[in-house]
Amino acid sequence: KNSGLTRQRLLEKFLKINLNDSPNWGRDDLRKKVSSFHRGAKIENVLITTGTSEALFLLFRALKPKKVALITPAFQLLYEVPLSLGASIIPLKLSWDKNGQPKADYEDWMRTIKEKKPDTVIINNPHNPSGILLKKTFLDELTKLTSKSGMRLIGDEHYRFLSSPKGFLGPTLYKNNKNTFITGSFIKCIGTPGLRIGWCLGNTDTLKTMQNEKNYTTHTVSPITEWISYEILKNNNSKLFTFMKEEWNSNRVALKEFLSSSNFFIGSSPTAGLVTTIGLKEKCSQKTYQDLLKHLLKNGIFLLPMNSMEIKKYSYNITPIEKGLSFRLGLGVKKDNFLKGLIELERKTSDFFNHKC
Repeated sequence: KNSGLTRQRLLEKFLKINLNDSPNWGRDDLRKKVSSFHRGAKIENVLITTGTSEALFLLFRALKPKKVALITPAFQLLYEVPLSLGASIIPLKLSWDKNGQPKADYEDWMRTIKEKKPDTVIINNPHNPSGILLKKTFLDELTKLTSKSGMRLIGDEHYRFLSSPKGFLGPTLYKNNKNTFITGSFIKCIGTPGLRIGWCLGNTDTLKTMQNEKNYTTHTVSPITEWISYEILKNNNSKLFTFMKEEWNSNRVALKEFLSSSNFFIGSSPTAGLVTTIGLKEKCSQKTYQDLLKHLLKNGIFLLPMNSMEIKKYSYNITPIEKGLSFRLGLGVKKDNFLKGLIELERKTSDFFNHKC
């Protein structure tokens, strides 16, 4: 109902879909639409994949990086796949202050990249799990450096559709050159991760290598999935994107208010993207932290422990969040349920510490 099509028209279009293999590169109208989100891109610069994960997996295998610099902590696939291919990781470390606010040291990151000379730099923007949107001045400087030096630049832009309170799309690192690659999707932004659609943009020769291996993985994306994705993306002003932004903004406000009054948690509401990192105010041992996780899970509350993203390995290990007494929190739920969840989180955490005392 949010696509702008009537129920009858949707049914008519759906029944005309042939359930055969889609084109291995993706259907042309969808590829053209994705290319339009990246200035200078053409249809031959777009490969449609089964989610962003497949795009990244195929891209890493095509590029075979040896030294990878990326912002840490990070989504596991961004460092685990390069490590499995024999690459070394150069961390561009994020930090958090004592109040749980994420801090990016752009000067240190640029200095590290220049000194360590990686062959590949990965920029996840908006960043998972901190919820920050990287500064344009840093991105511009990095783009110039990688272009001049020949380093490959990978922009993982999975949450790009949630980069500003009102705008349709956030910034992209895309440049129509041989060394820049972009991966992305919209599925988590609108709460449909099961749709499994993603893309990679880059030079055609590298995409051909990826497409060849794709013949041995998922081969093609479902024609139904591609049709739904095209219908979603073709109208930037649809009610779907308006609703998505309203719900996201509402949950960001709710989280900000929750953190300002919580007796137990520190952190920040995300500037961009659908996730953020929160930590415990209480000084406690790792055992107490693990016991709290079990207590919350037993009561129907799941928070991803930041140790799963190796925060103690890839951070300064000074503040509570960096020490691993922290969680990744997602905002992708209906606003009423999100608020109820925050209230329940505070209540169950209070029960736990009161019992401990």
